[in-house]
Amino acid sequence: MSESMTEQIYNVLFLCTGNTARSILAEGILRKDGKGRFRAFSAGSQPKGVVNPFALKVLDACGYPAEGYRSKSWQEFAASDAPRMDFVFTVCDSAAGEACPVWPGQPMTAHWSIEDPAAVEGSDIDKERAFTQAFKILKNRISLFAALPVASLDRASLHRKLVEIGQSEDASSARNSAGHNGIIDVILYHNPECGTSRNVLAMIRNAGIEPHIIEYVKTPPSRAMLVQLIKRMGLPVRALLREKGTPYAELNLADPTLTDDQLLDAMVAHPILINRPIVVSNNRVKLCRPSEQVLDLLPPQRAEFIKEDGERVIDKRSRPVKTA
Repeated sequence: MSESMTEQIYNVLFLCTGNTARSILAEGILRKDGKGRFRAFSAGSQPKGVVNPFALKVLDACGYPAEGYRSKSWQEFAASDAPRMDFVFTVCDSAAGEACPVWPGQPMTAHWSIEDPAAVEGSDIDKERAFTQAFKILKNRISLFAALPVASLDRASLHRKLVEIGQSEDASSARNSAGHNGIIDVILYHNPECGTSRNVLAMIRNAGIEPHIIEYVKTPPSRAMLVQLIKRMGLPVRALLREKGTPYAELNLADPTLTDDQLLDAMVAHPILINRPIVVSNNRVKLCRPSEQVLDLLPPQRAEFIKEDGERVIDKRSRPVKTA
C-alpha cells in the first residue's frame, strides 16, 4: 500500500459511468464514516459533468457532506501526479465492463453492483426513495469494508473479502423485501421534539424497519415535493397546517380567504407549520396522527409496543390492542 503501516490512510476511488449518483453517494459516505482512515474519491468513465441533486439531497438529509463533489473523468486518477489509489470499486455494471485506465500502484479492485437510482422514473418521492435505497446499500457495504483489518490481511484474503462484500445483499434491504410484504423502504418526515412523531418512529422500528429519517424542520421538503406529498395523502392543503407551537396565529393563517398557494408559501417559509409525522411507504403516503395510523403502512409489529404516555398499542403477542 502507499503509506506507512503505522499511519496508513488508504485512498479509495468509486467509479460509475456518469459519476453523478452512485459513486457520489459512496464518496460522501466514506468521506464521513472513514475519516482518519480513508480518503474518498469518485469518477466516471463518461462523466455527465453534473451531480444529481437527489444524491446531494439524500446525503444532506442523512447527515453526510453535501458539498465539494464534482462529476469528472476517471482519467484524472490515472495521471502520474494523481493521488495513488489503494482501492478502486466500480458500483455500476457498465463501468465494470469497460476498459479501465492503468492505475498507478496496482490498487485492489472489486465490483459492487448497485441499481442506478437515477434511472427510476416517476414522482420526486419515487426518485428520492430510490436514492435512499442506494444510499442504504452502499452504507452497509462501506461499513463492512471499513471494518476490515486491512493491514493484517494478505492480498488474496483481502481481495476475496472485497468481492464477498460486493456480492452480499444489503442486510436491511434483504430483510425488508423478504419478510415485510414487499416493503423496500420507509421515509419518515420527523420532528424529534414531537411525541407523536417519536411514537411513529418507534413503531416503524418495532416492525423491523430502519427508516430514512428526514428532520424536515432542518431539511424541509421543496415546494414541489410538499405538493406531491399532500396530493398523495389525499388531503386539502389546509389539513396539513399545524397550529400548536407555530406562527399560525401570527401569520393569520386561519383566514379562510387564503389560497392553497398562499398556505404552501407559508409552510415552505416556516417548515414548523407542516404537521407531522408524514410517512412514505412504497406508493403510500400518510399523515400519521394519531401515531397508530402508521400501522396501516407497516408489516406486523414484532413485539409489544407501549406509547410514551403509557398507552398499550400492541400486546405481548404482537397483536393490536382493541379499543372500546
